[in-house]
Amino acid sequence: MDANQIKVLIDSIKTELPFTPPFQYKKFDEEPFPLTFSDNVTYLGDWSAHCLYPYSEIEWFCVRPQYLKSIGRLVPPKVISCELEFINLLQKLKISFKQEGDSIFIYGNKNN
Repeated sequence: MDANQIKVLIDSIKTELPFTPPFQYKKFDEEPFPLTFSDNVTYLGDWSAHCLYPYSEIEWFCVRPQYLKSIGRLVPPKVISCELEFINLLQKLKISFKQEGDSIFIYGNKNN
């Protein structure tokens, strides 16, 4: 996936999904950010973050298309998911991905 495809993906995520899913990303020669990302989180993904630029340096994204919504102090949080919508979006954009449990991996340009 090249930089243009990443831009199209990000624009589509922001406009076509019910919420912007949380994600982890890794750039070439850098550590993943955030360092740990194995459990559901209570925040949404900031797909407009300037730290993603330049897109050509993105090695991969790990997307968890769900988050924990707080219901109240005495009630456990509810898992809100857009997994089906996210997978349909990837297929529509013809973006290859690998699903591992609740995580979806999308690989950027491997030629860097």
